[in-house]
Amino acid sequence: MKRIITLTAATALIAAAFISSPPAQAGTVAVTLSARNGTVGVPQTVSATVKDAGQSVGGGVGTVVFAANGNQIGTDSVGGQNGTTASINWTPSAASASTNITATFDDGSSDATSVSIATVGTTASITTPGSAGTSTQVTLAAQVRAKVGSYVPSGSVTFFTSNGTSVGTSNLDGSGRGSVAYTTPAAAGTVYLYVVYNGDSNASASGKSSSDSIKVTAAASSLSLVAPQTNYTGSPVQITAKVNPPSGTGSVAFSANGSALGSANVANGVATVTWVPASSGNFTLKAVYSGGGGAAGATATNSVTVVQPLKADLISLNPSGPAGPWPAGSTQGLANGASVQFATSSSSGLPVTLTVSGPCGLSGNTLNVNGVGGPCALVASTPGGNGYAPTTQNYTVLTGVGNQTASVNPAASGPYRKGATLLLAPASAQTSLGNKITWSVTSGGKSCKIKRAGGNVKVSLVKKGSCHVSGSAPAVPGQWAPFTTGRDYTVR
Repeated sequence: MKRIITLTAATALIAAAFISSPPAQAGTVAVTLSARNGTVGVPQTVSATVKDAGQSVGGGVGTVVFAANGNQIGTDSVGGQNGTTASINWTPSAASASTNITATFDDGSSDATSVSIATVGTTASITTPGSAGTSTQVTLAAQVRAKVGSYVPSGSVTFFTSNGTSVGTSNLDGSGRGSVAYTTPAAAGTVYLYVVYNGDSNASASGKSSSDSIKVTAAASSLSLVAPQTNYTGSPVQITAKVNPPSGTGSVAFSANGSALGSANVANGVATVTWVPASSGNFTLKAVYSGGGGAAGATATNSVTVVQPLKADLISLNPSGPAGPWPAGSTQGLANGASVQFATSSSSGLPVTLTVSGPCGLSGNTLNVNGVGGPCALVASTPGGNGYAPTTQNYTVLTGVGNQTASVNPAASGPYRKGATLLLAPASAQTSLGNKITWSVTSGGKSCKIKRAGGNVKVSLVKKGSCHVSGSAPAVPGQWAPFTTGRDYTVR
């Protein structure tokens, strides 16, 4: 009996406990939010206290949801051992003059406040190779970081020399890095460079970074000037400057007896210009190398002689056949499809080169007419040498309508006995253009009849008299004449 009384008392105590601490009902709690102004990429604590309405201690049991501008940024539990305060770590990701922060409890109770999120300050640094040759392309690199927090700046950086001259702008990658190609000055010395980050919507511009320097040096170089020792007035001559080391870049300026001949860039250690002497005499050629690519500038000279003009070469262009050579500057006529093979020679003994333009082509020294539609310009030339000047001779080829051909051999014209059948051609015979040949009796149709048998076209001689048999194919207007062939047969 005593055990029953004890259990009953315990039950009463438990019931009393529940009666004294009832669970929070919907809308019966007060939420108090605490948040402060912040900086992009810098974490901060956002908290909310949940208490029963009208009481100074105690609160509901549940979850508080935190949001920034309507987007959830975290949750935390309150009640029981969790206490009455929910809190999260929030790292703002975007700058804003007013960001709305809310804390909402399970029963719908909430609190809100507005905070401002500032752009984060940044620092920029530049990295250079430290040393390089003159006129050499190197890479300048920049790194941009936020002064605090985890934000990675985006946007661009601009690189400058110490005098404020921009040498390039680069977009930042996902790690806040950028780079540009920079060509060092042509003169030796030390160049100082810095970088400026231009900012983005969440990070402020950096201002000038600390400077980094490149020591620019030039290696010793040598220059040689190559030209023929004997030259001819009015004849082109190539002048070549050779730079050592061949890795050198830059340009070479050429002159003859102090008169400028032009300049050329160095490629693979070589620069060239063409000189056409206007008068005879002795000349001092000079090449002045600017230096570059780590090579220092240099000068070279060469003494040459210019004598009277070279003799004019005479080219012979002799087509196969009995017609004889084509006179220089002459106009010739050739039909579409014609081919002419030339024998060439020159007074200098130098090789003759042929070129052609227009509806013609060349295969070695054979000229082929490939259509009608304008004249062909044929040029024969020799390079000069052996005391002769370079020579060019021009010819004009007028193109005309060509003739179709066919490999057919009808029975020969002449007398045949009545009842004979003569072979004209295979039924599949075509012209050189692929046109089908049509056979017909154009006169004496009572004496001769066309028939097709066994894959051939034939003519039957059926009555005494005479007839004319013709094979033809159509023309290609403006390009090829019609094909025609014929035979005359007498039937006895």
